Amino acid sequence: MVDTKILILGAGYGTRLQRDLQAAGSAYEQLLGVPKALLPMGGKDCLITHWLDVVEQHGFKRERDVYVVTNDACYKDFGAWAARNGVPESHLVSDGTTSNETRLGAVPDIWFGIEHFDLHAHHVLVIGGDTLFLKDFDFARFLAEKQADKSLVTLYTVPDDLVHKFGIVETDAEGRITSFLEKPAADATLARHACPCFYLFDTQSLPLIGAFLADCRAKGLGLEHYDATGKALAYLFPRHPILTYGISGRIDVGGLQSYLDANAYFEDGSSKDL
Repeated sequence: MVDTKILILGAGYGTRLQRDLQAAGSAYEQLLGVPKALLPMGGKDCLITHWLDVVEQHGFKRERDVYVVTNDACYKDFGAWAARNGVPESHLVSDGTTSNETRLGAVPDIWFGIEHFDLHAHHVLVIGGDTLFLKDFDFARFLAEKQADKSLVTLYTVPDDLVHKFGIVETDAEGRITSFLEKPAADATLARHACPCFYLFDTQSLPLIGAFLADCRAKGLGLEHYDATGKALAYLFPRHPILTYGISGRIDVGGLQSYLDANAYFEDGSSKDL
């Protein structure tokens, strides 16, 4: 039986949040330079500690199954997080970049992690380091929806006036992805489903991630193409079946206000929506 490994992406530089923090002055100076994945969140030391707790409740072991890709600028901070939370230092790797201008991009970081940690023989659940779901997310049900030789992603509904801000997926009656539209106009599709960075890649799909990057290089495509994980899904779905699992919503930690809202939401002991 093929087992699953968790790959957390923490190599981004959170430029919008850092600009907001600088503009806010001394009120939030303790957060300056802190990667979004390591922001204190809802009583936990860091945002991604939330996912550690979730996956461990469902049979995963942090010392065996959790891996993190970060960058040179944040490596020491992630190392301190790993030490506090029982994640081996050998499960943490830097992609070698030092600034937003030199970043590899999200898809290259996924492939870098798969290669570095030799995850080719496993299913890989990729979690964006700034990704959180609403409290009603059922991880057990999500895992149960995984089918043999098929990958699985999450979907949530966005309103008409925000469709143009997201990658939108179209699906068939069985929930299989049939099309991916990058930030379409609302009248260009009836679909209203966005797909956050929470992808359970079947082991058979992993070589296609490398093939996508090779295709980008062959066509001379730049960072704006392979920094968007949705572009990789658009390459994968005609070549490999990708099923979908609906969720009620996600929390996007982008700027300062969205972080404050998310922190308050998870500090609240109730199950009310954000």
